[in-house]
Amino acid sequence: MNPLSKSVVKFLSPEEVGEDQSGWWILHLDMNADGTEAGCYDAAGPYDSKEEADRLALPWTKDQEATAA
Repeated sequence: MNPLSKSVVKFLSPEEVGEDQSGWWILHLDMNADGTEAGCYDAAGPYDSKEEADRLALPWTKDQEATAA
């Protein structure tokens, strides 16, 4: 995994993405060297529940946790 990228599960509200796209999303983010977000390069969703999105994001977030340890 690129150390300058991370994957997160985030709820996107109707105000952010519109009523039909509101829900839980898996966002794959590019990061700047200082740890700030540079932008989103991929996204999957929306999912109905955080649990479902977390489960589906596990292959990416599991790698992040192992790298951080």
